[in-house]
Amino acid sequence: MLIAVISDIHANLPALEAVLSAIRPRRPDAILSLGDQINLGPCPNEVLSLLKEHRVTCLHGNHERYVLSVLAGDSAYDGANFESLRWNASRLTREAITFPETLELDGITYCHALPGDDRFPVFDPPRALPLLRERYTQGFTHIVCGHGHNPTHYHLPHLRLDSIGAVGCMDDGVPGAAPYTMLETTEDGAVLRPYYASFDIRRMPGLFRSSGLSEYCPVMARIACTQMMTGRDYLVDFVRRAEILRKEKGEEQISHETWRHADDLFPWPDGLSTALYWKQFR
Repeated sequence: MLIAVISDIHANLPALEAVLSAIRPRRPDAILSLGDQINLGPCPNEVLSLLKEHRVTCLHGNHERYVLSVLAGDSAYDGANFESLRWNASRLTREAITFPETLELDGITYCHALPGDDRFPVFDPPRALPLLRERYTQGFTHIVCGHGHNPTHYHLPHLRLDSIGAVGCMDDGVPGAAPYTMLETTEDGAVLRPYYASFDIRRMPGLFRSSGLSEYCPVMARIACTQMMTGRDYLVDFVRRAEILRKEKGEEQISHETWRHADDLFPWPDGLSTALYWKQFR
């Protein structure tokens, strides 16, 4: 059986279009998307429609869970750092983003991070390895997952875990490169072949502006747009700095004032304020 596997599209429509175009000539028996189809990027509905058009089987990711929590009125997501979740929630329905958590095919478990844990740190081997050794002590399990935005592979006595990387926003990748994996199962085992498709990063600012995301939450949109254009992670460092400011101010959640303060202090690679960053694309 030949399966095309993708993950972590994060509403990046140009990247998904490129990957699906690259996959089509390979004629897979199925295409799987391992969660985080939405959020961060500007095109959640367009991405979901394209996945449905191509009959892609989608699984649950932590970002689907976050948006579902906002739709349920969870006040834990009221902070300024969760504005993009609220934007997604205003445009999506519960039915559109409710997916199975796992899928079993030919002895392989497909999921977002680990079964029952959609935020397991597959991207951080020093943290992940001892936890995986403790959890998988008998038999043999093969997991194919996403969540980590860079491909990461673990081979342990009782576990093989293949995290395939993010279609929509690599943390440490080549600008305009979107990874996907072709997985073939035979009687002798499974073979994974990694590939990359190229997408036009120049489309990203216009999509963020035309969608309204850059107006609704300009800072988060700028973080996501910069990452999707450069293949570098800015979100983790930005939120860490904002959390330091929040604690200094004694806030329960990051306020809009604190979020803007973090923006003023952040070492953006182009040296522009967020207001000037979006102004250049008008």
